[in-house]
Amino acid sequence: MVGGLWYHARDMTTRTQLAYAAAGVVLLLGLLSLFNPVLATRLLGLEIAAPRGLSEVRATYGALFVTMAALLLWALPQRPRGAIVVRAMGILWAGVAAGRIASMAIDDGTLTVGNVASLAVAAVVAVLLLWGSLETPPTAAEAASRREAAAARRAAGRAKRESAAARARLAKREGAGDA
Repeated sequence: MVGGLWYHARDMTTRTQLAYAAAGVVLLLGLLSLFNPVLATRLLGLEIAAPRGLSEVRATYGALFVTMAALLLWALPQRPRGAIVVRAMGILWAGVAAGRIASMAIDDGTLTVGNVASLAVAAVVAVLLLWGSLETPPTAAEAASRREAAAARRAAGRAKRESAAARARLAKREGAGDA
């Protein structure tokens, strides 16, 4: 596992590195909310009116964000198969940004520096995840290597079939000579 992660990290594109950075932001926001909900609510401009509020912050902003980050960290090295998870998370963060824009457009007093900063974070995370969900086209050398490997597999399969056919002919001849 560690060797695979090292190999993946060594060959990462800038797009992949930025998608990992976005996952890191989500993880940090989640860990902050999970382990220090009072500070998280202060940063969000919220007030906790009852003990249940602490639980809500830990669950909604903490555990949910940590889970999203864990899914991203699982899906990013799995691309292209895991790209759908990365893309879905990017769409969710785009929805968060759209909600903030709608709130500002309605003019309900949310056009503040803190809310604009939160909008920027959500938009950047969304863009990085959506961009990171795209498959990087192979380089010319990688494409040539894949073609060579496919040709070698086809040749090996052909040789195996020819060998089996030759054994069958030989067995048939030997069987005819016994009769």
